[in-house]
Amino acid sequence: MTKVRRRNRTRMVWLTASSFFVLTMGAQLSNAQITNAVKANIGHRFTVGNATLPPGHYTFRMLQGSDMTAMTVTSADGNTSADFLVREATAPSTPKHAELVFDRYGTHEFLAKIFEGNSKIGEAVVEPSREELRLQKQGQHPVEHTEEQQQ
Repeated sequence: MTKVRRRNRTRMVWLTASSFFVLTMGAQLSNAQITNAVKANIGHRFTVGNATLPPGHYTFRMLQGSDMTAMTVTSADGNTSADFLVREATAPSTPKHAELVFDRYGTHEFLAKIFEGNSKIGEAVVEPSREELRLQKQGQHPVEHTEEQQQ
């Protein structure tokens, strides 16, 4: 076999193996995050991003065109909404129902994570709000609590 043929063959094997790896990883990542809308009844005021929302019924979903890096929350009546950045998060155990995880500082509640039912992989809010940063600078520490959502 000549050097040129050997080099072309090596390139073809490398390209095939690389393509297979990229396709396999892409399929795993696309299955790893929230794909369905998560409906929640939240009985307290909460902050997500820099928006504070009143108690009520909300729907959380991935923001279209965001490459799975942003979510939107919308109230049931459609009058209230907020967009926020997210990253992948892993729950300590697989929840049976959708779960929302909040960080509580006194009476202030900040959305921290969202998980679909039957999936250990969910989303975590990327950036703390200005209010949460202010409370942290004051030396306050959050208490994490989880709210299971029956759908």
